[in-house]
Amino acid sequence: MKIVFSDEADSDLLHILTYLAERNLSSAASLAELFNSKIESLAHFPFIGRDRSVLAPELRSIVADNYVVFYRAERERVLVVRVLDGRRDIEAEFER
Repeated sequence: MKIVFSDEADSDLLHILTYLAERNLSSAASLAELFNSKIESLAHFPFIGRDRSVLAPELRSIVADNYVVFYRAERERVLVVRVLDGRRDIEAEFER
């Protein structure tokens, strides 16, 4: 399956990695590798994540370190919807 990122997910990743890189470039590189690995696994196993349809229809999630990758497994692609710090108020983020 093809992996596609929403504009929000792109923005989330940019902010997370930029913030971390300004403080610790090595940690940012490691986290970027972890994100890539976890998200790439969705191409082969799109239903591996936890059902999060309470937040939005057909939404699923996987954990990468302290972050939660939210996605939808669609017919021919996996759409990464958001990447959020797991310590945030996740429900509030999806109410917007």
